[in-house]
Amino acid sequence: MATKTDRREEARRKAADRRAEQQRSRTRRWWLLGAAVVIVLAAVTTITVTALTRGNDTAPTASGVTAAPPWPAPADAAARAKAAGLEVAGMEGAALHTHQHLSVSVDAKPVAVPANIGVDVQRGGMSALHTHDTSGIVHVESAKVQPFTLGQLFTEWNVTLRDGQVGGYVDGRNDRHVAVFVNGTRTTTPLPDLELQDQQDIAIVITRGSGTPIAPAPFDWSTAS
Repeated sequence: MATKTDRREEARRKAADRRAEQQRSRTRRWWLLGAAVVIVLAAVTTITVTALTRGNDTAPTASGVTAAPPWPAPADAAARAKAAGLEVAGMEGAALHTHQHLSVSVDAKPVAVPANIGVDVQRGGMSALHTHDTSGIVHVESAKVQPFTLGQLFTEWNVTLRDGQVGGYVDGRNDRHVAVFVNGTRTTTPLPDLELQDQQDIAIVITRGSGTPIAPAPFDWSTAS
């Protein structure tokens, strides 16, 4: 017959066994949780690497802003002007009146700079920074003298412009090169910060491969209307 001491010892052993089993159960749960986290992180890493190294030209599309061309003028001109820190007014300003020429090419093929960037066709009016036609001529007609930038124009155009990126083309990605020439000279100024000057010839040249991007022929201002 088991003595009282034996029963107490048996109870202690059972309690110790229960604690050991509980510890093993907790260890298994933590191991499974850790394995799940590793699997999720691996999946996220794979997706990210795939997105960054995929073979097409364009970055992930967000409302067409980072898509490949064509890049039409957006319908919400007033909203885009506001995003650029400008506003659509009923009259053109006369305190500052300058013109620039903008050209964009991808693999030597011209990308149209559309008419009516910054122009509210439905309601009438335009911002101080706008285009009238598809010639590539950009108009600054402001009621006050202030700097205007290429970044503001592209914001109105609703095309992504970052340093080294135009639309879906990113310098160094997918063997792409994004070069910007101002009056025939390549510039290293961050694209959004490029300040617009009168009769400035801005050329964005997007190429692929090892060739050196070349500036296009100068714009002939004598033909500008």
